[in-house]
Amino acid sequence: MSSQSSKLSSDFIQLLPPELAMMVLLNLDIPSLCYASQACQDWHNVIQDTEYLWKLLCDHHCVDTADIAEDRANGYSWKETVMRNFGHHAIKRKWLKGEFSNFSSFEDIPGKHMCCMDVETWGRILDLELSR
Repeated sequence: MSSQSSKLSSDFIQLLPPELAMMVLLNLDIPSLCYASQACQDWHNVIQDTEYLWKLLCDHHCVDTADIAEDRANGYSWKETVMRNFGHHAIKRKWLKGEFSNFSSFEDIPGKHMCCMDVETWGRILDLELSR
């Protein structure tokens, strides 16, 4: 195998023009992107340090614009904003804010709004719900 084809198979992100590399990375879902950042130091640097990439991911995957605006006003980076407003982190924030209060049964909770949480978080949610 030639050194060029070996390099291409192992580090295409560095060989592509930056715009194409971004297009490739934007086609990954957020968990896959986080795994890709662990592949090598170059990929880690490109993925972790590119605010534009995380802003586009936030625009695409995070739906609560008020929480996003609040996070940005509080100085969170785009990456931190995505992580706080995506998946189980977003669900946890909504539970803590009381967005799922006053349901008569679990069937009343909108889909994809349940996730695993640690005991301490469930305790905080229970305390909040009991005080509402």
